[in-house]
Amino acid sequence: MAQAKEKKTGARPAPQQSADAGVLPATLRSSCPGPEQKLFWLKIVIPAALICAFTLSWRLWVSSRLFPLSPVADFLPSIPYPLDVIWFGLLISLLLAVIIIPQPRKIIFIFLALAGLLSLWDQTRWQPWFYQYLLMLTAIGLFAWRQSDAANQQALNICRLVIVCTYFWSGLQKLNANFVKETWSDITGPLFRFLPEFARKVPPSLILAIPILEILIALGLITRRFRNASVALAVGTHTFVLLMLISSRENTVVWPWNIAMVLFVVIFFWQEKETAPSKILASRNAVHVLVLLLAGVLPALSLVDLWDSYLSSALYSGNTDQAIILVSHPAMNHLPGTIHPYAREGSYWFFLDVNRWAYGELNVPAYPEPRVYRNVAKQVCRYDPAPSEIKLMIRRKPSPLTAHREDEFYDCDHI
Repeated sequence: MAQAKEKKTGARPAPQQSADAGVLPATLRSSCPGPEQKLFWLKIVIPAALICAFTLSWRLWVSSRLFPLSPVADFLPSIPYPLDVIWFGLLISLLLAVIIIPQPRKIIFIFLALAGLLSLWDQTRWQPWFYQYLLMLTAIGLFAWRQSDAANQQALNICRLVIVCTYFWSGLQKLNANFVKETWSDITGPLFRFLPEFARKVPPSLILAIPILEILIALGLITRRFRNASVALAVGTHTFVLLMLISSRENTVVWPWNIAMVLFVVIFFWQEKETAPSKILASRNAVHVLVLLLAGVLPALSLVDLWDSYLSSALYSGNTDQAIILVSHPAMNHLPGTIHPYAREGSYWFFLDVNRWAYGELNVPAYPEPRVYRNVAKQVCRYDPAPSEIKLMIRRKPSPLTAHREDEFYDCDHI
């Protein structure tokens, strides 16, 4: 009878909406920006965060420095000064253009080509934040602003996938004994020093709650039911991490990354009720599948040393290789004086911490792979006319259950 009455009065049916949108209150739907609005904010946040990171780590992106470059192949010609500085300045200019230009697809492609090419000259540039931003910019450049909501949603869903995978693998990498025994105290020590002594001792079960929380955030962001709660947890987690980093005054390059991650989870997931889990995790689109492979599947191989740790969200996990270069007292005199502050003096050897050197000069951690450590040691060996007085010690990834590391030693003739 209701239908008959509708026909008799000539009333028109309401415009058809998606099943999800139809059951949502109008106030809730209006509080969730559309794809175009999300892309507008995204094209500001990613370039701005990259500009901050590039500026804070500018020595990483030029060739004129002491910390050795580790190119992907020896045949790559060196990039001399001032070409290296010009290249770096061009990257900054392109990022500014992405922010200013309304639909900067071509600019994004040019930036991706130049940034990706420059990273081939030094694997230390493959920092987790750089890798993440490149994946997200690729999605935006390929799909956004095609005058189609479906294409815009494809770009956003790929970016959502990157964020989910980052949280998931970041948490999983921290599920190890070394994170509990060493890494946690290293990163929280500066902040916890203000607490009473009894409050500084956190039970291991509570420390392990941190990586479990990251995994739960990832899983919650996928679901519609727990999405908003996961956003709130993510914001709280990054706020806490940022406070720890600021209190230690170290690794400033990831400060803007933490701020960007807060903005990402809000832009992509807050009040987002229409995006089903299948739209994030499954797609027939080749680019979506490739990103799932790179960000979601291949990181599993890092657990058996078949994929790089930093391409698997292992930053601050305690689950990476470490390296020390042993330099005898006579050999130390041949090394540049600016390297000396990063070495600890022993009875016979100076212990040159490669990671500390990278932080001190480049403001980023060393890329934690044996091939990069060997390349750095090889460059150090060239300073000494008697390279037998220099050795490389690589401390392999710790055992997940005991935190025990196996040590490997190399002399300059066998690096």
